[in-house]
Order: sequence, then C-alpha cells, then structure tokens
Amino acid sequence: MTEPLVNVSGLAKAFSGRDAVRDVSIRVGAGDVLGLVGANGGGKTTTLRMLAGLIAPDAGSGTVLGSRIGARMGTGRMDRRRIGYMSQRLALYSELSVLENLRFHAQVHGLPAAAASAALARHGCETVAAQRFGTLSGGWARRVQFAASVIHAPTLLLLDEPTAGLDIVTRKALWDWIAAFAATGSAVIVSTHDLAEAGQLPQIMLYRGGQASAQTTPAQVMRLAGARSLEAAVLAEAGA
Repeated sequence: MTEPLVNVSGLAKAFSGRDAVRDVSIRVGAGDVLGLVGANGGGKTTTLRMLAGLIAPDAGSGTVLGSRIGARMGTGRMDRRRIGYMSQRLALYSELSVLENLRFHAQVHGLPAAAASAALARHGCETVAAQRFGTLSGGWARRVQFAASVIHAPTLLLLDEPTAGLDIVTRKALWDWIAAFAATGSAVIVSTHDLAEAGQLPQIMLYRGGQASAQTTPAQVMRLAGARSLEAAVLAEAGA
C-alpha cells in the first residue's frame, strides 16, 4: 500500500493562550482532494500553515511528505520545495510584472525562465504578462498567484480560500485546474467557506471553533442530517 502524503494526528496550536486548532487529524494520498470547510476563524488557515511548515504545532504528530511535521532542523526536516502554498492574502511582488513574478518563482525552484512562459499559457495569463501585479483585478491576481503556487509541480498543494471573491468564470477555471493538478498524482488540501463549492468535493472536514470533524464526504454529511444539500446539513447541525 502506498504511504499517504499527509498523515498527521492530534494537531493543536494556540496563540496568546487561545486555541486556534485542537485535535485535528488528516490523511491524504496521491490524487486526493480534501476540503477544509467552515467559517472564517475556525482554524482552517492555521491547519494549512502547519502542514506547509510555516508554523510548528504545539501538539500532535505524524508526517508530511515523509518528514516529521514541525521538524525544522536536522534529519527529518520538512522539504518545503515539494509543497505549494497559496495564501488567502495576495503574496506576490506588487511592483513586478506578472511575468517577472513567475520568472522569480521559477528561479527560486531552479527552473528555467521558460517555465514562467509555460505557466502563463497554462493559466490563460498571457494578456496580463507585462502588467504590474499590484494593478491586477482580484480575479487576475488569483489566477497568477495560483500559477506561481504550482509552477514547480509540487507533490502537495495547499490552497487557502483560493476562490474568495472571484467571478463565476474564474472560479470554475480554478476548480478545473485543481482537479487537473490532482489528476497528475499530487494531493490537494483546500480551505473554503463556500458550502456550494464544498458540496462538489470528494472529501471534506467540517471546522468549527478550532475543531474539525473526521474526514467524510458531502453525501455522508447530508445523509446523516437528512438534508438535500451540504448547506442545509451544516445549518441543521448548527441548529440554525
């Protein structure tokens, strides 16, 4: 049996004495797409940042891409070069053009400059290649940020609310890219508060107040709640 790409249990993190995440466990393998679903402030971003190696958990254990989670020094440290992370906040250089940003990301990962041009074409960004990133509309900016996040073909892709504020065309394109990326054998973990989108995902975890359900499917959540949509099921569980 193939080893999971992410296999962690009991993750916890607190900030200033307040729990952000408590007892979260995740297991995903090659080609899996998992949605972290819940309202803002529920612990989804903190979970993604721990998996990305950006912050260390206060408790919990397991591995991400075969390395011990939270390991920063010495043997077993996480190889962040195999991880793609797209934050909810736009994080590229505002004064650089789209092409310059992608060339920079290609260089960081030891790729030729041609990789930037290929990423532009793959994600339909050629028309804004010369435009400064800081002047892009929200939809274009997220397209470019996604392209930068996957330019090195990471084994694990972590996306934090990637479709927030997008128009329907760009939203569909981004979900198509996510599905295509997973089809290459990489794992994708994506956070969203959009229950309509989450209802289309193969696996989800429901977050509330820093705690998360076990991995399940939208169909199972709806069946247990006797609801016809994931939104109705979640509202019923919340007593709304």
